[in-house]
Amino acid sequence: MAKTIAPATRTEPVRLFISYAREDRGPVERLAHALEAAGFRVWWDAALEGGHHFAAEIERELEAADAVIVLWTAASVKSNWVLDEAMHGRDRGCLIPLRLDDTVPPLGFRQIQGIDLEEGQEAQTVEAIARAVARIRGLPVREPGTHPRSRPGNRPARERPVWVPFAWAVFGLISALIFWGLDRS
Repeated sequence: MAKTIAPATRTEPVRLFISYAREDRGPVERLAHALEAAGFRVWWDAALEGGHHFAAEIERELEAADAVIVLWTAASVKSNWVLDEAMHGRDRGCLIPLRLDDTVPPLGFRQIQGIDLEEGQEAQTVEAIARAVARIRGLPVREPGTHPRSRPGNRPARERPVWVPFAWAVFGLISALIFWGLDRS
Protein backbone atom coordinates (compact mmCIF):
# COMPACT_ATOMS: atom_id res chain seq x y z
CA MET A 1 0.00 0.00 0.00
CA ALA A 2 1.42 3.40 -0.95
CA LYS A 3 1.90 5.90 1.80
CA THR A 4 -0.47 8.84 1.82
CA ILE A 5 2.15 11.04 3.41
CA ALA A 6 5.73 10.40 4.33
CA PRO A 7 5.93 10.13 8.11
CA ALA A 8 8.84 12.58 8.26
CA THR A 9 9.50 15.72 6.26
CA ARG A 10 12.69 16.63 8.04
CA THR A 11 15.91 14.76 8.66
CA GLU A 12 14.87 13.07 11.90
CA PRO A 13 11.80 10.82 12.15
CA VAL A 14 8.53 12.06 13.60
CA ARG A 15 8.41 11.23 17.31
CA LEU A 16 5.25 9.60 18.66
CA PHE A 17 4.36 8.95 22.30
CA ILE A 18 1.80 6.20 22.96
CA SER A 19 -0.32 6.39 26.11
CA TYR A 20 -2.33 3.31 27.10
CA ALA A 21 -3.40 1.11 30.02
CA ARG A 22 -1.27 -1.97 30.77
CA GLU A 23 -4.24 -4.24 30.06
CA ASP A 24 -4.10 -3.09 26.42
CA ARG A 25 -0.42 -3.88 25.87
CA GLY A 26 -0.93 -6.47 23.07
CA PRO A 27 -2.60 -4.17 20.52
CA VAL A 28 -0.26 -1.32 21.48
CA GLU A 29 2.80 -3.46 20.89
CA ARG A 30 1.57 -4.43 17.39
CA LEU A 31 0.77 -0.79 16.61
CA ALA A 32 4.16 0.42 17.89
CA HIS A 33 5.98 -2.06 15.66
CA ALA A 34 3.87 -1.07 12.63
CA LEU A 35 4.57 2.63 13.26
CA GLU A 36 8.30 1.97 13.64
CA ALA A 37 8.29 -0.03 10.39
CA ALA A 38 6.67 3.00 8.70
CA GLY A 39 9.56 5.22 9.82
CA PHE A 40 8.18 6.82 12.97
CA ARG A 41 10.18 7.02 16.19
CA VAL A 42 7.84 5.55 18.81
CA TRP A 43 8.09 5.81 22.58
CA TRP A 44 5.88 3.79 24.90
CA ASP A 45 6.56 2.50 28.38
CA ALA A 46 8.12 -0.73 27.10
CA ALA A 47 11.28 1.41 26.83
CA LEU A 48 11.34 1.89 30.60
CA GLU A 49 13.91 -0.24 32.40
CA GLY A 50 14.48 -0.99 36.05
CA GLY A 51 16.12 1.85 37.95
CA HIS A 52 14.73 4.58 35.69
CA HIS A 53 13.05 7.61 37.18
CA PHE A 54 10.00 6.83 35.11
CA ALA A 55 8.02 10.02 35.82
CA ALA A 56 10.89 12.22 34.63
CA GLU A 57 11.47 10.05 31.55
CA ILE A 58 7.77 10.03 30.66
CA GLU A 59 7.63 13.81 30.98
CA ARG A 60 10.78 14.22 28.85
CA GLU A 61 9.37 11.94 26.13
CA LEU A 62 5.99 13.71 26.19
CA GLU A 63 7.73 17.05 25.65
CA ALA A 64 9.86 15.66 22.82
CA ALA A 65 6.93 14.01 21.02
CA ASP A 66 5.56 15.52 17.82
CA ALA A 67 2.25 13.80 18.59
CA VAL A 68 0.71 11.98 21.56
CA ILE A 69 -1.36 8.92 20.69
CA VAL A 70 -3.81 7.83 23.37
CA LEU A 71 -5.63 4.50 23.22
CA TRP A 72 -9.07 4.93 24.81
CA THR A 73 -10.44 1.71 26.30
CA ALA A 74 -12.47 0.68 29.33
CA ALA A 75 -9.17 0.32 31.23
CA SER A 76 -7.44 3.50 30.02
CA VAL A 77 -10.26 5.90 30.94
CA LYS A 78 -9.72 4.82 34.58
CA SER A 79 -5.95 5.44 34.52
CA ASN A 80 -4.69 8.71 35.98
CA TRP A 81 -1.44 8.28 34.01
CA VAL A 82 -3.30 7.98 30.71
CA LEU A 83 -5.49 10.98 31.56
CA ASP A 84 -2.42 13.10 32.43
CA GLU A 85 -0.56 12.07 29.27
CA ALA A 86 -3.64 12.67 27.09
CA MET A 87 -4.15 16.07 28.70
CA HIS A 88 -0.56 16.97 27.86
CA GLY A 89 -1.10 16.06 24.20
CA ARG A 90 -4.45 17.85 24.05
CA ASP A 91 -3.06 21.02 25.62
CA ARG A 92 -0.15 21.05 23.15
CA GLY A 93 -2.55 20.49 20.24
CA CYS A 94 -0.93 17.21 19.22
CA LEU A 95 -3.32 14.55 20.58
CA ILE A 96 -4.29 11.63 18.32
CA PRO A 97 -6.99 9.51 20.00
CA LEU A 98 -7.43 5.85 19.06
CA ARG A 99 -10.37 3.60 19.96
CA LEU A 100 -10.02 -0.11 20.61
CA ASP A 101 -13.55 -0.70 21.88
CA ASP A 102 -16.80 1.23 22.28
CA THR A 103 -15.58 3.15 25.33
CA VAL A 104 -16.47 6.84 25.24
CA PRO A 105 -13.44 9.07 25.93
CA PRO A 106 -13.55 10.98 29.21
CA LEU A 107 -15.03 14.46 29.39
CA GLY A 108 -12.63 16.96 27.84
CA PHE A 109 -11.37 14.51 25.19
CA ARG A 110 -14.48 14.01 23.07
CA GLN A 111 -13.94 16.95 20.71
CA ILE A 112 -11.16 15.26 18.71
CA GLN A 113 -12.19 12.61 16.19
CA GLY A 114 -10.76 9.23 17.10
CA ILE A 115 -9.21 6.58 14.87
CA ASP A 116 -10.44 3.00 15.19
CA LEU A 117 -7.71 0.47 15.99
CA GLU A 118 -8.84 -2.90 14.68
CA GLU A 119 -6.80 -6.07 14.96
CA GLY A 120 -5.16 -6.92 11.65
CA GLN A 121 -5.76 -3.40 10.30
CA GLU A 122 -2.53 -1.85 11.58
CA ALA A 123 -1.52 -0.61 8.09
CA GLN A 124 -4.74 1.41 7.77
CA THR A 125 -4.28 2.75 11.29
CA VAL A 126 -0.70 3.81 10.48
CA GLU A 127 -2.00 5.64 7.37
CA ALA A 128 -4.66 7.43 9.45
CA ILE A 129 -2.06 8.37 12.07
CA ALA A 130 0.27 9.68 9.33
CA ARG A 131 -2.56 11.92 8.05
CA ALA A 132 -3.30 13.13 11.60
CA VAL A 133 0.40 13.93 12.16
CA ALA A 134 0.45 15.87 8.88
CA ARG A 135 -2.58 17.91 10.00
CA ILE A 136 -0.97 18.61 13.37
CA ARG A 137 2.19 19.79 11.62
CA GLY A 138 0.21 21.96 9.20
CA LEU A 139 1.10 19.93 6.12
CA PRO A 140 -1.30 19.35 3.23
CA VAL A 141 -3.19 16.08 3.54
CA ARG A 142 -4.97 14.15 0.82
CA GLU A 143 -7.75 12.01 2.23
CA PRO A 144 -8.20 8.48 0.86
CA GLY A 145 -10.21 8.47 -2.37
CA THR A 146 -9.72 12.20 -3.03
CA HIS A 147 -6.72 11.97 -5.34
CA PRO A 148 -7.54 13.71 -8.65
CA ARG A 149 -6.81 10.49 -10.55
CA SER A 150 -9.57 8.72 -8.63
CA ARG A 151 -12.18 10.74 -10.57
CA PRO A 152 -12.83 9.70 -14.18
CA GLY A 153 -12.00 12.23 -16.89
CA ASN A 154 -9.69 14.25 -14.68
CA ARG A 155 -6.41 13.45 -16.38
CA PRO A 156 -3.69 16.13 -16.34
CA ALA A 157 -2.50 17.31 -19.76
CA ARG A 158 1.01 15.96 -19.19
CA GLU A 159 -0.42 12.44 -18.97
CA ARG A 160 -2.23 12.53 -22.33
CA PRO A 161 -0.62 10.36 -25.00
CA VAL A 162 2.03 12.20 -27.02
CA TRP A 163 0.26 11.48 -30.33
CA VAL A 164 -2.98 13.34 -29.44
CA PRO A 165 -1.75 16.86 -30.39
CA PHE A 166 -0.31 15.47 -33.63
CA ALA A 167 -3.61 13.75 -34.46
CA TRP A 168 -5.42 17.08 -34.03
CA ALA A 169 -2.84 18.81 -36.22
CA VAL A 170 -3.23 16.20 -38.98
CA PHE A 171 -7.03 16.43 -38.71
CA GLY A 172 -6.83 20.21 -39.02
CA LEU A 173 -4.50 19.99 -42.02
CA ILE A 174 -6.71 17.47 -43.84
CA SER A 175 -9.82 19.55 -43.09
CA ALA A 176 -8.10 22.67 -44.46
CA LEU A 177 -7.00 20.85 -47.63
CA ILE A 178 -10.49 19.46 -48.22
CA PHE A 179 -12.06 22.86 -47.65
CA TRP A 180 -9.47 24.52 -49.91
CA GLY A 181 -10.01 21.83 -52.57
CA LEU A 182 -13.81 22.22 -52.48
CA ASP A 183 -13.50 25.98 -52.61
CA ARG A 184 -11.38 25.80 -55.84
CA SER A 185 -13.88 23.66 -57.73
